[in-house]
Amino acid sequence: MRRRLILGLVPMLLAGMAALASPLPTLAAAKIVETGTTTYVVNTAKSEIDVTTRLTIKNNDLGYYYYATEIGVEVEAGAIKATSNAGAVKQSTITTGTYYRDIRLTYPNLHFGQTRVITVTYAIPAAPKSPGGFRAGKAYAELCAVGNGFDSGSVNVVVPDGFDVGFTGGTDLTQTSDKNGVQTYGSGSVSAPYKFWSCLEATNPANLTNTTITAGGQTFNIQSWPEDTIWATTVGGNVQSDAQALEDMTGLKMPGGTIAITEAGNSQLGEYVGVYSSTTKTATVTEDTDHATVAHELSHIWFNKNLFTATWMDEGFAGYSEKAAGTGNYKPCLTPGSYPGTGSPDLTTWKYLDVNSTTVDQNITDWQYAASCYLVTKLADAIGPAKLKTVLVAASTDEIPYVGATPAEVSPLDGPPISPKTLLDLIDERGMVPAGVKDLDEAQTLFSDYGIFATSDLVARSKARTEYHTLLDAAGGWKLPLAVRGPMASWTFSTAETAMVTATQILALRDQVQKGGGDLSLDKTPIQTQFEAAKTQTDLDTLLALTKKEADAAAKVAQAKQLNDGSHSVFQTVGLMGADPGASIKQATEALKNAKPDDASAAAQKAIDLINGSGDQGMMRLGIVLVLILALVAVVGFLTMRRRRRRLAPIVPAGAAFGAGAYGPPPGVDPAAWYGAPPVGGYPASPPPPPPPPANGYYGAPPVGGYPASPPPPPPTPGYYGAPPPPTTGYYGPPPATMYPVNPPSAPPAMARAYDPPPPFDPGPPVFDPAPPVVDPGPPVVDPGPPADPPPPVFDPAPPVVAPGPPVVDPGPPAGPTT
Repeated sequence: MRRRLILGLVPMLLAGMAALASPLPTLAAAKIVETGTTTYVVNTAKSEIDVTTRLTIKNNDLGYYYYATEIGVEVEAGAIKATSNAGAVKQSTITTGTYYRDIRLTYPNLHFGQTRVITVTYAIPAAPKSPGGFRAGKAYAELCAVGNGFDSGSVNVVVPDGFDVGFTGGTDLTQTSDKNGVQTYGSGSVSAPYKFWSCLEATNPANLTNTTITAGGQTFNIQSWPEDTIWATTVGGNVQSDAQALEDMTGLKMPGGTIAITEAGNSQLGEYVGVYSSTTKTATVTEDTDHATVAHELSHIWFNKNLFTATWMDEGFAGYSEKAAGTGNYKPCLTPGSYPGTGSPDLTTWKYLDVNSTTVDQNITDWQYAASCYLVTKLADAIGPAKLKTVLVAASTDEIPYVGATPAEVSPLDGPPISPKTLLDLIDERGMVPAGVKDLDEAQTLFSDYGIFATSDLVARSKARTEYHTLLDAAGGWKLPLAVRGPMASWTFSTAETAMVTATQILALRDQVQKGGGDLSLDKTPIQTQFEAAKTQTDLDTLLALTKKEADAAAKVAQAKQLNDGSHSVFQTVGLMGADPGASIKQATEALKNAKPDDASAAAQKAIDLINGSGDQGMMRLGIVLVLILALVAVVGFLTMRRRRRRLAPIVPAGAAFGAGAYGPPPGVDPAAWYGAPPVGGYPASPPPPPPPPANGYYGAPPVGGYPASPPPPPPTPGYYGAPPPPTTGYYGPPPATMYPVNPPSAPPAMARAYDPPPPFDPGPPVFDPAPPVVDPGPPVVDPGPPADPPPPVFDPAPPVVAPGPPVVDPGPPAGPTT
């Protein structure tokens, strides 16, 4: 609906002008009686209103005669013809007002007892674009009828059949006849007919000219008066340019079907020049409409009570949409100035004008149109054309103003039509913020300035929106859930703030996970999905508990990653051979991504335990390897020594006495038990036999005669068993059944016999018992060849302290080689 620029309350003014039809003061005497009958005929053939006024004047005053009276005639009337039953009637104009002229009629003298009948006829032009509010077309007729005559009279209106007649002001007439192709409506006899008036309009839609055009993919039916081809052509051209321009500007598509645009009389719409009915999809605009008005009314295809709850919203956006008419046709909406009503500015209580409206009402209405258009223009300029389209499209589809992971969510408030609250939220969240407007309160301040909201109503909103955008910044790539956005959109800000506290805790835990471990993240995990999908506070509380467990699990996974990626000692490296803590870490990471914190913690702990225990495991493995290496070295040395003995040892003559130059054990001493120092002349031809099979973890069972008094000292030359390795933390194995000696005595050079079995000795349990292989070399021979490799010790304990005893007697240089 578009407001007229100039007040045109025709019925009220007509009522005032009817007073001009009062008789002359001299006719006010009761001795003269004047009766008037006025008939208005709608002449569609000539597009005019034919008016006939018949005045009957009787003089009952014996002493006076009369010769003049007055009538009111519309200023648009053509030539006035006045006659009487007694001769010519002269006419002159006394006064001329906006709508009526006061005409003085001078007739032949009327003496006592005489009667004058004066007939006045004229035609009022009623074609399209004719001045005034009279129309007499085949599809539309409009007029206001006034009475004449001082004492009594009547008013009649004659309309062709096929018209629907409706009364728009003054006193309604009653249909008195319908014959000969016309309908007659009359007032009946009324006193003081010069004060009587009645306005009506008559429509005959069947006689409209229908022209179909297509614009912007939309079909329009231009319904014009048959007599007004210029209007049909002009409006049709406006529609073809405006329809697409409106779609481009608003982002809204035409509704489809057919939209009718119907021509109306200038006063047919009262104080408005255009209206739109969303029910019938019909825009009605006046015959003298302009391009901007066409765009305005077309925009009401969207901007009506189907989209907005408040009139200022409809009219504000429709006023702004007049821009679609193009430069030169649109007058920008400027500041409306001071509010002309009492109290504060108010756009919420819209003023509608009717025939009873006052000038103050008119001024308030004009201000409301100007203010609503200015408000929308100010907002549209702040957010820009693209964001304006976003706002309007979201409003038309009833999307929630606060954007989440799924923008198509429906607003929690009823709509459409949407309320000023939702419109403000849409402008802020879909317009101002994306456009980079820093002041979060700019739009709501403007709404408050024009009385749409009280300032006190906006305090809680301002606080909640500040917290909301702080949370939005913290969320980063995560969208805020409906559990937060819904209460914000429904203006239940206390509920929204509670939800935002919980959401803040969840996001803090998410960030804690991110900081805790390199590539660990809750992005694109079920945690993010559940966060963005949370609809209630209960959903957020449940998710918070899960996120806490996720954060704990993530900390453990991070610990496992740090241990696995850090430096490892030699023992840890050896201990981790064949183990794969990375597999457990990968399993933990996957469980974390799938929001299975218990599984993630268990897998991470497994990796941690494996890495932490790898040092002991590595030490054990290295000990085994070392024992094996030492055993191998001992065997190789032993075999090498035996080969040297076979080449270098002299042959001892049979029956030679033991002494200087002797190369064997003392007489009576078993060679297998000989472990003493070598004779001066060198080692015997054959080394001691290999140790017997192991017994109870030692090198073998002790010899029959027991252990020698003292173990042999290290050989002077390579090739023997070799010096014992450095001590280690282990031991050779469990002691033999007879136990070890505390400290075997030294062995003299001339040993008569082997020592008895050693006394009991308990060194404690061995650290590790590798169970050396059993070796059974059998009885000793002179040259059995290389002995079997003795098993290496698992651990190398520090050798027991053994007293060396007295030195071996030097038997002197060995005998020369025997040929």
